[in-house]
Amino acid sequence: MRSRQRTIDHGEVFTPAELVSDTLDLVAHKCERIDSRFLEPACGDGNFLAEVLRRKLLTVDKKHAKNREKWERDDVLAVSSMYGIDLLADNIAACRDRLLAVVVETYQACHKAVLPDAAHAP
Repeated sequence: MRSRQRTIDHGEVFTPAELVSDTLDLVAHKCERIDSRFLEPACGDGNFLAEVLRRKLLTVDKKHAKNREKWERDDVLAVSSMYGIDLLADNIAACRDRLLAVVVETYQACHKAVLPDAAHAP
């Protein structure tokens, strides 16, 4: 999917994970706030949004690791304060899948439980 032609046609360039991490370190205090809003106007497949979500969910884990109900409430708050825009439908789908995978992995690691409908989520 990452082709020279897509770069020419759409200006599509993906940010390496190391640069994403270094950039988000500059606003680490915002990534640690569960309700901080993030808008990625060219989200691609979600490099920045996935890392922001990971960092937000680390905060949720620290606050509510032993309280599943509060964890789930703050998980929804963390996810619902993030926005991504992209021109290409396949990037949008990949970003959604990636963010869902971050939530599922984090939830399962924290609660040692499998989300029943995670495989069938939209």
